Amino acid sequence: MELVIVTGLSGAGRRSVLSALEDAGCTAIDNVPARLLEPLLELEAKLNTTRPRLAVGMDNRHKEFATEFGPLVERLMDSSIPVYVVFVEADDDALIRRFSESRRPHFLAGENGLVAEAIQRERELLAPVRSMATAIINTTHLTLSRLRQRIQELLPELPVQGTTLRLLSFGFKFGIPEDADMVLDARFLPNPHYVKELRLLSGKDQPVREFLMKSDAFMTFLALVENWVLWAWPFVQQEGRAYHTIAIGCTGGQHRSVALVEMLAQHLRQEVPKLIVQHRELKN
Repeated sequence: MELVIVTGLSGAGRRSVLSALEDAGCTAIDNVPARLLEPLLELEAKLNTTRPRLAVGMDNRHKEFATEFGPLVERLMDSSIPVYVVFVEADDDALIRRFSESRRPHFLAGENGLVAEAIQRERELLAPVRSMATAIINTTHLTLSRLRQRIQELLPELPVQGTTLRLLSFGFKFGIPEDADMVLDARFLPNPHYVKELRLLSGKDQPVREFLMKSDAFMTFLALVENWVLWAWPFVQQEGRAYHTIAIGCTGGQHRSVALVEMLAQHLRQEVPKLIVQHRELKN
């Protein structure tokens, strides 16, 4: 098992980092007191022998945290468990703005409510913790996608699951898929529905594909989409999302869109191994 401890300044984005690590394949648990971490690791090792990575969020709100953290990490590093410590911080102006926007009090602000003083005090308290960090992430100017990239840059040993390409066929008469990132309209292509021998078949069947492949428009459509996906895919992956959905629709979602999705998947699988195909309107 590998352990990633995520801590840092209040309001800096610890939970966002934990979520990014969870998307990268870690099991994530937040708000773990320092004195409970070792019992948790023992229990986790017994219950989940095949689970390779655990990400734990540790909050400075626990009074003993700053004093217990150093000895805890030293004990863990002396054991056989690889330990990464990620310290999350941000500039004072950004932290003050975030507390103002969320209207949440800083737990160290006291009766006077001065966030700037509380931030400075917390920086001083956590200085020893920061000095032990494997990676320091400043979230002042980071978008979520850039945060995911930053984690991978700082912790290259952690795997990134990558984005799954989801190719979805659908029928416009039943509505556009709400979760689609990109929608393509194939209703202008020749329609096998009007060919008696093909009406009861679907785009999965070879006779339907042979009929469509006689159309220059169909083949051009297929080639343009394939070229566009191959060009855009590196940029899509940089966004760090779990799924990217391209929905292709025809009138009923039975012939043209299904054939396009099936053939597009065949052409792309070598370049995009994490690819799934779904046909919304087909019964099986």
